This record gives sequence, C-alpha cells and structure tokens, in this order.
Amino acid sequence: MTRIITIANQKGGVGKTTTAINLSAGIAMSGRKVLMIDLDPQGNATTGVGLPKAMPEYSSTTLFTMPEAAASLPVESGIPNLYVIEGAIALLDLESTLADAPDKLYRLRESCSNLKDGFSVIIIDCPPTLGLMTMNALIASDYLLVPIQCEYFSMEGLTQILKVTKDIRLEANTSLELCGILFTMYTPGLKLAEVRAEVVKHFQREVYSTVIARDVALSEAQSFAKTIFDYAPRSVGAKNYIELTKEVLKQWAKDI
Repeated sequence: MTRIITIANQKGGVGKTTTAINLSAGIAMSGRKVLMIDLDPQGNATTGVGLPKAMPEYSSTTLFTMPEAAASLPVESGIPNLYVIEGAIALLDLESTLADAPDKLYRLRESCSNLKDGFSVIIIDCPPTLGLMTMNALIASDYLLVPIQCEYFSMEGLTQILKVTKDIRLEANTSLELCGILFTMYTPGLKLAEVRAEVVKHFQREVYSTVIARDVALSEAQSFAKTIFDYAPRSVGAKNYIELTKEVLKQWAKDI
C-alpha cells in the first residue's frame, strides 16, 4: 500500500527540504522504493540530491498541467531506490495558469493516483506558503508532517497549518492525518526549548520523540548536493534522521 506524506509549513527556514531529502533517503535505505516530489519553485530538494532543475515539461509542473503524464516524470536520483520529480521555476506560474480551472485543487491527487503503483512511499516537499501547490499536496496525501523550530513564532505557524488541515479533512480529504510534528534545529538547554515542552503538552501523541539537532553538517550536505548519510554518516544529523526514519516506518509498519 502506497503512503503519501506531505512535508509542509508556511514558515520558511524550518527544515522542510532537509527533512524531505533525508527522510526520503532514509526510507529508500530500508529497501523501499521512494518517490520525492519537489513542489518548491526554488528546486532545492532537486539540487539537494544532485539533480539539475528540470525544464517545465519534465518537472513537477506537469503534475498540475497534464496529470495523465505523471508516470513519465520520475527520474533516478543516483541513490538506490530513490526517485525524484524535479522542481522548476515554472511552478510560480501555476496560480495564474490554473486560476479558472474548476479542479485546480485536485490535479496533484489525480497525478498521484497515476504514480502509486510504482512506489511504496511518496514524499512531497512543499513551498513555504499555503497556496495552490500546498493545498494540492494536502488533498493528495494520507499524512502531513510539520517541521517546526523551537521558537515562539513557530507556534503561530503550527496553529495555522493545523487549522487548514482540519478544513481539508472536512471538505476534500477525509483520510488526511497528522502523522507528526518534528522539531528541527533543536538546541537543548536554551530557553526556547520550553516551546517544545509546550507543544508536547498540547499535541503529545503527534510530536515525534525524535528531534533534529542543530548540525552544520546538514547545511553543508545540501551545498554539496548530498544526503546527510552520504556526506557525514557519523554526524548527529545523520543519527537523528535515521531515528526519524525508524519512527515513521514504525507508524506504517502494517501498511508498507
């Protein structure tokens, strides 16, 4: 059974793309076939695994303009079991291109239905907005993973995306679940670590026990177009993402 997970937060700089890359790679390392879809016009998930940004017709843009062509888009990443549908700057034009389309919020769901047979897990990396692409991703997905930093403004962003998720569950995707809240760039001992304690108090069952520590190796890995497992396999960041991978797979143990 294919599981589709969206990684989203409308606040930028919280580790969405880092998590998409390294969770995708971690699950692929377990022997499962994984597809990572890059919906960010910046294309950092694409370049972060060593691939170039694609021409529009070969990129994730086509998932919205020609869902019937979805199965032709995945490319090998060079990492065993990990495939990518590349991002492109042309994604910026989708809001206007699809403005009058009555099914504009359901294009990605249709595309994913044409991709499911080939993969155990599909991971969608979203831009830092709650616009068309993120809404499509939430409607197409089984699960939402929300990365947040330990800072007070993150609480506001978390509240907003959970409200949107609740509305989508009521109106467009009854199977959407919050699979977890992931704390990133975490520094134990700082006063802001109190933010994590507050979130745990309100969302205890949804907060991952794994936290992603602040580790310069994670930023360096992306600049060298490598996963943390290839760049610094003994780093704290690599250890953290292995732990997250195990925790996510344990959630899905009966299904994949």
